[in-house]
Amino acid sequence: VEWYDDAAANTGFEIKTATANKEKLEATIGEEAAEISAAGTKIEELAGSIGTDEADLKSATSVREKETADFTASETELMDVIETLGRAITVIEREMAKNPAAFAQTDTKT
Repeated sequence: VEWYDDAAANTGFEIKTATANKEKLEATIGEEAAEISAAGTKIEELAGSIGTDEADLKSATSVREKETADFTASETELMDVIETLGRAITVIEREMAKNPAAFAQTDTKT
């Protein structure tokens, strides 16, 4: 009978210990479920932010490409003008060497 009482008492203690462990584990599960939910919300926010950032990047890239095309066109035009002015200066210098007074301003009113 004594052996039975000891076994019953040990079993009772084991049940209490297991019940306490179960409650701790259930609390931990609840905490982790809350963290999972919060992480899921954060992931959704970040995914939305990434989508917005990608759209902004695409828009900025488009603007930069247009600006590059405009700059290239302006640069080409300016380089052509500079080349034309260089040739005009060469022609004027050549003509001035032939006849230095060719471009002199004279008063023709008198």
